[in-house]
Amino acid sequence: MRLIASWTPDQEPGTEMPTELQWEDGTPASLDDYRAHFLDTHSLHEGKDGGMEWHMYPDILGEIVYDVFAKDWVVRSPGLPTVALEVHDPDATDDRLTTELFSLPIVYRATIVRCPGSVRP
Repeated sequence: MRLIASWTPDQEPGTEMPTELQWEDGTPASLDDYRAHFLDTHSLHEGKDGGMEWHMYPDILGEIVYDVFAKDWVVRSPGLPTVALEVHDPDATDDRLTTELFSLPIVYRATIVRCPGSVRP
């Protein structure tokens, strides 16, 4: 179930705590819920009255793998479309993959999976 954190228009989501926390079904959520799921798969949306909402999806976990046919690192998750990271180096560093992951509209909580014989951790 999705967790939604909301900020008013005069707040900065990157530096201030949200003014409202609730689960998708309307049930109130706590700051502990927010802290526990902050790094889960998430996306940022325009909220009520011009504010911002951070939608967290605790149940969506991704894997970052190198697709030898696409010659690209991709993020995949069951039931969701595969997303290309536009990183074509099969030996790309974890830092490079993580940077590209955080540039996507939906940031996945993901594990990097390397095939045996990969050069870099």
